[in-house]
Amino acid sequence: MKRMTFVLPLYENEQDIAGQIEAIRQQDSAAEILIFDERLKREDSAVPESVRKQDVVWYDRAHRNRAALFNDSMENARGEFVCVLPPDIYPEKHFSSRVIETFSDDKTALVYTDYLIEEHDGSRREEKLWPFQNNIDERFSLGYFRVWNRAVVLHTGGFDEDLNYAEEYDLRLRLQSEWDVRHVAEPLYRCVIREAPVSDPALSKLHSPGQGARGGFSYLFYTPEMEREIEFVFKNYLRRNDAYLTHKNAIVPYSDDEKFDVMVSIVIPILNRRTFIRHTIQTVLDGTYDNFEILVVDNGSTDGTQDEVRSIADERVRLVQHDGSCIAEALNRGIREARGKYIAQLDSDDEYVPHTLETMVAYMESHPRCGLAVSYYDLIDIDSKPIPDMGVIKHLEYDRNNILRVDGAGALRFFHKKVLFEMGLYNEEQYGNFGEDYDMVLKISEKYDVDRIHDVLYRYRRHEDNTDVQRPPAMKVYNKNNARQDALKRRKALTAGV
Repeated sequence: MKRMTFVLPLYENEQDIAGQIEAIRQQDSAAEILIFDERLKREDSAVPESVRKQDVVWYDRAHRNRAALFNDSMENARGEFVCVLPPDIYPEKHFSSRVIETFSDDKTALVYTDYLIEEHDGSRREEKLWPFQNNIDERFSLGYFRVWNRAVVLHTGGFDEDLNYAEEYDLRLRLQSEWDVRHVAEPLYRCVIREAPVSDPALSKLHSPGQGARGGFSYLFYTPEMEREIEFVFKNYLRRNDAYLTHKNAIVPYSDDEKFDVMVSIVIPILNRRTFIRHTIQTVLDGTYDNFEILVVDNGSTDGTQDEVRSIADERVRLVQHDGSCIAEALNRGIREARGKYIAQLDSDDEYVPHTLETMVAYMESHPRCGLAVSYYDLIDIDSKPIPDMGVIKHLEYDRNNILRVDGAGALRFFHKKVLFEMGLYNEEQYGNFGEDYDMVLKISEKYDVDRIHDVLYRYRRHEDNTDVQRPPAMKVYNKNNARQDALKRRKALTAGV
């Protein structure tokens, strides 16, 4: 009969190791318990006698990193399936039987489950995770711990002990091309929060789901060491899968006889943004560059937005009544009607700075391989005041390979119009209301340079009525993942010379 091995690293004298062991002993399926004493200062009195019973295997040794702990656990476990429990994690009674059942097809390398959060006041809430679907970024949430198929881990060489931050991510990427990662949609363990969490005011400004304190945006706040290691792991994954790009990108082609009525067409898709749109447009009109047009593509507003736009007395501002069903559709309508050489992105509640267009045009005109230029941006509140918790968002982690694991390239995005047409415009069918811009960045980066403008040229407003807030979290997770999977297929074809 197959069984589970629970590994408990003991880090502190105050750790509730006895409570975790008691929860394991209550399992409805036989389980092995291993304890690794990692304490720097050991006090035997801190460990109850009940912990040192015959069913507990005790190792008095510490490990230099988590990868070493995991490998030691795999080598010493006798169970077919192994999990390393962090402190304050308690498996529910049916954890072992349900997880073992999920491993029954012999094609599964890794299992993760939903769980319960027990707050410091005793209240509980269920945390539902999403099915895996071959996700390749490190922020996709697999919960507080994973259960590994011991034989598969040992067969593939185990965890890389040269890694200090990305050991599980690395192993997952090495396994998931050939083995299944499976999700149990039941709360099978409990995570106890010992103290009231300190509120991070920045979190309410970020609306991207994922693992980490700041969800999908967590990578923006990694230490340089963490980012380098995670990027190293991911790029090795791309190389193993023949999806790592090394070719020199093309020059954006123009003939001598191509003429444009204006240099820049700013496309603003909009739906019920009467409160912001005049101010948004005014930030463009007040700028240092004047060879532009603004196309406000209205998707069926009912709050007076259209009248607000019509009341702006500047012939460069044009209202396009679209009444469409999605953002990608509105963007494509604006691009088709645009008369400019370049297309500039501007959301209906955001802002430009005075020299935005002047800077972007100058850069694009002097960098012929650049199909898309992206600036720095900062975040502002509903009153246009900077959100100090966030600082300037630079996306310095961007390159055409690493973009496949991060959530975007940033803003402002400034395109050659002909490049957008070459890429088939935005994908309305698959990414109609989320991920259309990310999908486009991935496509452009495969043929042309995507360059960073090292200046804050865009101001990104966060508020409770922000469009991102209204979008279902699952849509955000899966649209981004689907765009990555599409890009992997294209890039494999590119590296194969197809």
